[in-house]
Amino acid sequence: MKRFKALMSLFVVAMTGCYSTYDPYYYDYAYYDPYYYGYDAYYAYSWVDPYGVYYYSAPTPMQNTIDLNAAATAIANRADAYYTPAGCAVATASGPTVNYTFNNCEGAFGLTSVSGAVKLELSESNGQLVLTGTSTDLTAGGHPFVLDLKATATRSGTQRAVTMTSHSHATDQVDSRDAQITMTWEQGSGCVTMNGQSGSTRGDKTVTSTITNYQRCQNQCPSAGKVTVDGKDGAFTTEFNGTSTVKVTGPNGDTKTYDFQCQ
Repeated sequence: MKRFKALMSLFVVAMTGCYSTYDPYYYDYAYYDPYYYGYDAYYAYSWVDPYGVYYYSAPTPMQNTIDLNAAATAIANRADAYYTPAGCAVATASGPTVNYTFNNCEGAFGLTSVSGAVKLELSESNGQLVLTGTSTDLTAGGHPFVLDLKATATRSGTQRAVTMTSHSHATDQVDSRDAQITMTWEQGSGCVTMNGQSGSTRGDKTVTSTITNYQRCQNQCPSAGKVTVDGKDGAFTTEFNGTSTVKVTGPNGDTKTYDFQCQ
């Protein structure tokens, strides 16, 4: 009898083509989690890219102090340089605060169809520029989106680096997200490299995500790196090679193919 049941189980699998019982959510999350990293990255990139060029005042020859008001003004004045079409992003500075209003803006690293309000607050910690961004009634990529991002910027010559703590997420896709990200680039290059980890929940599902050597340039598909999502059934991995078609591979080798909107 046991042998008969086993044979029947194999027959059902063969007839139905059901090679996996994994929840589709795990595949889907491995696909859209890179968008969250990209959204965080581009906001931070637009705030920090020119950092060090004109953000300092020097009260004494041996001391540099960040002029937060001047930095906020500089960031606001450069909004059109980072968002298109021209005029879609209205940014005003008041002291160390920048208030944005977006109207169907496009950006790099996957940032599309952004509308709503973002508030950016600047501060200083141990000589480093700290930027805290929050949102009101924001949408991105056709989804309601919460921007909740804190970034600390450093520089060395023309090299830029940002460490980020993010709770940013699309509210119709996940209930919560907690990420730690490091991003590096050459000032003005339009290309970044990211590494980091995050944890997210949706209902009774909990996942952790690791992004490794994710490389992306403006108006291009990700050229390298991978994102690995660990769920209760194992690891689901997305690897990038410069094309707009990505495959998410499940723990047993099954794959799902997605169109990554990057061109």
